[in-house]
Amino acid sequence: MAANTILQLTFKRSDLKTTTMSIATPKAGLTVDAVNTAMAAIIAKNIFAPDNMALVSKVKAELVVTDTTAFSMS
Repeated sequence: MAANTILQLTFKRSDLKTTTMSIATPKAGLTVDAVNTAMAAIIAKNIFAPDNMALVSKVKAELVVTDTTAFSMS
């Protein structure tokens, strides 16, 4: 059994659509403050512009944990 954790950051774009960034294997022990600060920095630095649309606000952040169990085939 193997667990996989992804941090998903969802932003509102200047065209009012949303876009989500997924970060594989995020740092353990993330806090709400750290995630808020990182998302604010991403918006402020204007580094990402999906479909040439600026990110304008934070929508949500989620840690998604999935668990996978492999079965042996006979």
